[in-house]
Amino acid sequence: MGNKWVNTQRAPEHRTAVGLVTVTETRNFTSAPPCSASHTLQEMGYDFKDGKLVSISNGLDATDHRACTGSPSESLLKSVSDYVETYLEEQMNFRKILLPLNAKPSQPTSYIYVSDNASTSKKLLLLIPASGQGGPGVWAPSVVVDKGLDAGSQIPYIKRALSDGYGVVCLHPNGGNVMTDGKRTSVKYHEDSKQHLRYVWDHVIMKTKASRIAVGANGDGGGAVVDLMSTRPKQVRRKLFAVALSDAADNCFTSAGNAANKRFLNIVCQGWVCCAEPINTQITCTDGSLKICSAGKLVCRKKQQNNA
Repeated sequence: MGNKWVNTQRAPEHRTAVGLVTVTETRNFTSAPPCSASHTLQEMGYDFKDGKLVSISNGLDATDHRACTGSPSESLLKSVSDYVETYLEEQMNFRKILLPLNAKPSQPTSYIYVSDNASTSKKLLLLIPASGQGGPGVWAPSVVVDKGLDAGSQIPYIKRALSDGYGVVCLHPNGGNVMTDGKRTSVKYHEDSKQHLRYVWDHVIMKTKASRIAVGANGDGGGAVVDLMSTRPKQVRRKLFAVALSDAADNCFTSAGNAANKRFLNIVCQGWVCCAEPINTQITCTDGSLKICSAGKLVCRKKQQNNA
């Protein structure tokens, strides 16, 4: 990988996914320092203020502004993702690694982002968004637009992990198809989230010094973790100690396959799902075998009708 990463932080280990990944109580982004991607958002009439995307013209946050203008455009969602990736590089010293490693100039590539201590830290946090528009550092760009960086980006999780001495790897399971000469082309070894995680595990994670690995995964990102457990069982059981899943727990447990995988999942994994119960209230899974807690009730703000 040509590693020149430096281990800059160490701290006592957390023993559970809850202690590592549930950072609701520490989400206080408060500000988004300018980065070189800000000008693209500004050209579109938006900018971040106290971690929220707002309209430059009237100061309304993006959700209120869109009540009049409609759904966010693809270009706005991409600009938000670009902003977060640039923020990782410029404000948090993350490195972008092109995949496959040593790809030829003519070969289509995907990428991930890694913290500067990722190769040398004894502990790693892997962050995996669901299929769709999520990417490195971003759970969902539409949520960033609607509710801000604290809710839609991975930045609070990254800050918490770094402060606790973890290296961080932000995966990009949605980067396996790219435009080449006007045609959509698959990236070798990265056609889907499962292949992407397998490649990153084999060629990046296993080359680090990490002996303890935690995962935060959303949606079918959890399925990729279960696939890895099935295809590399000895490595995964030796290193993986905590898995936090959002909107993925039931499907993951069902697809875990053999009893050994299910027992391991039950030990290291906890899931969160949207429901009316208070946040972190334990609820019962369908088969009663996996720890699942409430992520709270998903509240969607109603758009005001424009009767003018």
